[in-house]
Amino acid sequence: MTEITVEQSVLEILAGALDVSVDVLRGEPVLARHEWDSISSLDALAQLENRLDVTLDLRAFHAARTVDDVVALVRPTS
Repeated sequence: MTEITVEQSVLEILAGALDVSVDVLRGEPVLARHEWDSISSLDALAQLENRLDVTLDLRAFHAARTVDDVVALVRPTS
């Protein structure tokens, strides 16, 4: 069984919230270039926290502008 990475999980969750494919989101990782609004943002936040068992700082999450920004918020620190 293939292990799903944090990056892949975040991509899948964000793509689902934005109703785009993972490939589209990889090609254009700036969230504002998609229909990133308050509804999609809250949907993504709820899914990220639930599926990845994390608690995200709301201000930091709203400051995230790209997929990589969100991955950095979710990725456990070592």
